[in-house]
Amino acid sequence: MSTVTKILWSPTQNDLFLTYGSMVNLYKVTRCSESDAFKGKPATRLSDHTYGIHVAVNSGIQYLKTIAWYPGRDEQDNLIAVGQQNGKIVLSSFGQPGCSDLVGKEFSPKHSRSCAYLAWNPVETNLIAEGLEKYRSDPCILIWDIHAKPGSEITSSLERQRYSSSISESSVITKPITELGPGDTTGSLAWFQKDSKTFAAGLGSKYIKIFDLRETSRQHLTTNTKSVYGICMDPKNDYRLASYHENQVSVWDIRNFDKPIMTFPEAKPVVQIGWCPTRMGFLAVLTKETSAVKLYDIRHIPMGTDELDPAIIERNISCFSNHCTAFSWHPRDENRMLTVSQTGAVKDITVHERIPVMWSSQFHLSWACGKRMIDVVTSEKSPTIDISQRIRQRVTKGYGTQTINVEHNAHVVNEEPYLRGMWRWLSLTRQLVEECRTAQTKINISRCTGIKGLLRQDGDIGNGAQYCHWQEVDGNILNHLRKMKIYTSEERTRVLHLCGWRSKEKVDMFLEELETQTEYTKAAAVALFNLRMGKSIQILSKTATKQGYENLSAVAMAIAGYQEEQQTMWRRTCGSLIQTVHDPYLRAMFCFLSSDKENYDEILGDHNCMPVADRIAFACIYLSDQKLKEYVDNLSSMMKDEGCLDGLLLTGLTLDGVELLQNYVDRTGDIQTAALAAVFTFPCEMSHNEKVITWIESYRELLDRWKLWHQRAEFDIIRHSSDSHSSMRHNRPQAYVSCNFCGKSIACNTQAPFRLMSRSMMSMSANKPKISCCPGCRKPLPRCAVCLTNLGTPSGSTLCQQIEHKDLENKLTPLDDWFTWCQTCRHGGHASHITSWFKDHPQCPVTGCDCKCATLDPIGRLKATSPLVPAGKA
Repeated sequence: MSTVTKILWSPTQNDLFLTYGSMVNLYKVTRCSESDAFKGKPATRLSDHTYGIHVAVNSGIQYLKTIAWYPGRDEQDNLIAVGQQNGKIVLSSFGQPGCSDLVGKEFSPKHSRSCAYLAWNPVETNLIAEGLEKYRSDPCILIWDIHAKPGSEITSSLERQRYSSSISESSVITKPITELGPGDTTGSLAWFQKDSKTFAAGLGSKYIKIFDLRETSRQHLTTNTKSVYGICMDPKNDYRLASYHENQVSVWDIRNFDKPIMTFPEAKPVVQIGWCPTRMGFLAVLTKETSAVKLYDIRHIPMGTDELDPAIIERNISCFSNHCTAFSWHPRDENRMLTVSQTGAVKDITVHERIPVMWSSQFHLSWACGKRMIDVVTSEKSPTIDISQRIRQRVTKGYGTQTINVEHNAHVVNEEPYLRGMWRWLSLTRQLVEECRTAQTKINISRCTGIKGLLRQDGDIGNGAQYCHWQEVDGNILNHLRKMKIYTSEERTRVLHLCGWRSKEKVDMFLEELETQTEYTKAAAVALFNLRMGKSIQILSKTATKQGYENLSAVAMAIAGYQEEQQTMWRRTCGSLIQTVHDPYLRAMFCFLSSDKENYDEILGDHNCMPVADRIAFACIYLSDQKLKEYVDNLSSMMKDEGCLDGLLLTGLTLDGVELLQNYVDRTGDIQTAALAAVFTFPCEMSHNEKVITWIESYRELLDRWKLWHQRAEFDIIRHSSDSHSSMRHNRPQAYVSCNFCGKSIACNTQAPFRLMSRSMMSMSANKPKISCCPGCRKPLPRCAVCLTNLGTPSGSTLCQQIEHKDLENKLTPLDDWFTWCQTCRHGGHASHITSWFKDHPQCPVTGCDCKCATLDPIGRLKATSPLVPAGKA
């Protein structure tokens, strides 16, 4: 390749580009896998995957200054426009002479002067704009029509003689269709992408002006600035353009053309700028004597930056080890550009964007790269299920919706037994609250109460120690066995109830319940712990006749042979066989019978033994006050650290309970259970705890993301019906539209009479309801600045459309008819009319008001990248 300074991608063909300096070279891009395509041809490596094959050269152009590639698809011979130092434009190509009628045409200004730039119209491709240096009072911007017939414009014999001396008269055009900027200089020009009749031009090193070819006598918009060079329109946003001056790049929004919406200072003078044609908001900047192209991602830039900091991502794309002189974005391939160095080396670069990775709400792992989205679906046969999938499965089964019989929520998820203890505690606390309310006790018990709270209600548990005999089935005393020391008190009775057990007087009824629920070994253990040895043996013997429980007969025989002496064969045998017993209740029974005097560590300290509730109930019967409190404190502390849900039975929803749930969430990610546990204990002091609120709102947001609107609504109903201190119960409207004259609320005054109207009256199109005055003082409401009707009058035909819906009586005013006004100038109107107005106008619709309402609103500036101003923001 020869030494070049500029490079251009073909606007119509994906695999062609040209470079130009002293001559013009045409290249074709070929992938490395197609190596046979360039065998025996000069080729240059552009990247790891592409080569550039030299196709043709055009060395017959003299005084070359700049080149613009024809964007139309009607010419297939790579037509180019060449701007020369004498101001002429020559249409040339790389094909054979005579291959096109346009090749060889020249466009010459009246006086010779250097061509500064060329710009083809992207829509009306027969138009090309030329920028010229200043010469007396001659215009500096000329718009040419390449299909114009030559010769007819040359009327002077002197001109004919001048042109005929060098070329044929039939190929010279001397009269442009439009001339602009008389006696001025021009820095750059860019056509609008959608409106082919308008363009922006930098003039006089002090203005950027926007012209319309349909009315060239005046500029439509203008702004004072020195950044008049390199003007380029954003292909993805026709309201936005960029320009530069020396070492500063400016980004403009023509809807607020007084000042740039953003400026980027550079360390060195800027050489070239250009918007990415495939990605919104990507601006490339090349500075002098640098080896990298700088990229600015301004997709999230606000409109006007007086109050808000811009969100800009800046990055450098390294090109060469030496200086880069030019670049060119590919018109169709995403984020692809060519760069050229001062030595003539060309590099094909694909700009890789940052790849965000996230879990979708449908349990897919998704990531995006440019415009491509990759979605990885988890196999249904996967052995592991993510917690989010499990949460959704629970919701679809109705988990957490049982409010009458709370414990039934655990039955919905039988495959997750670790949840049963929490729901059993929630159910038992409600029963305990009802019993205390019926008995009218003075003890303060709520739904969030735990065992620690029950034991410390009066500061002392109560010393109710007594010795009791072992009993036969019929109640007879077993005199050959020693008495056992047990503890009783009102507090311990309530703890037993919270653990699901019953007091000694109601133990027979409790045993019948357990047998009905087929919990035979638990029933035998409870009978034994209550010194009903005969009953325990009876339950085991009776159960041994059932299928699958045959081994219980041997257990019954072993218990029947119980002896108290320490060194008996029975104790030694039980001690060696305890670890082989897998049923936790049977193991607890043997540990109880073989334990030393008042030493029950084997039962209470074995976490693989009975569940927490049963161990606590056992401790309430056989531990003294001090030992019971120590045991409860140690066990609750351990379970809090482990995040075990069974620990809620001990802590309740106190600060310790909240910490326990937080540890559970950190360990499992199960935000659903934490939120439900909190909601079902309301009202309580923790309802305003920051962590509790976070769980609830996170669960609500998760349901919304899954579009489970009904389930989220049911959750909200349960929450606010349980919490008497809920803010939603007491919050009342605090903002009203009031009358300017009497100050009364228009909404409150009009609501009642409007709803009393019959549907037959509202269905009559000739009698549309109009509320154009204050119902209190009958003074007229302000008029809409767009339609000039009084506010309160329906805008357009929206009301007729709303009447067809059945729920009209619940929607007093459609959104399009809402009042909206500017907080600065106080002008406004119907929301639909104001929204439509600010799509195309930055200023207030009221004549004579210069307020730029749309640019004053922070929300409007945040969404300035979209041509639509948010509804109701005037």
